[in-house]
Amino acid sequence: MQSLVAQRGVSYWGIMALIMFVAFGIKLFVALFPTYTDDVLVNKVVTERLTTASLDASPAVLEKELAQQFNMNSLTTLNPREIFVITNRNGGNQVVKKYEVRKPLIANIDLVVRFEKTFDQRAIKSGTPSD
Repeated sequence: MQSLVAQRGVSYWGIMALIMFVAFGIKLFVALFPTYTDDVLVNKVVTERLTTASLDASPAVLEKELAQQFNMNSLTTLNPREIFVITNRNGGNQVVKKYEVRKPLIANIDLVVRFEKTFDQRAIKSGTPSD
């Protein structure tokens, strides 16, 4: 018979803890991955719209084009009127994106993800990155 000091390997509780940790990670991934992919798509749509729009386009026209593009890309959970503030500054449009998404995790615990970014049309057209 061996003593407890000489035994090696992972115990039953160690395996259970590992399974719970992996399951929690998968739950987080499933809850948050669609939110982040939608945000990447939103950034792409705004950048494309600002690239193709003229510098003197009105904010209302740009907002209408963004709403149409959201509809075509099946971004129905986000409303452009609620997440964007569009202004015309220095001969170009500036789009400020600010919104948050709540996703249920477990029982009454929610995950809150906040997205904020500013797009400057003049910087996008000149090829310099904006933040």
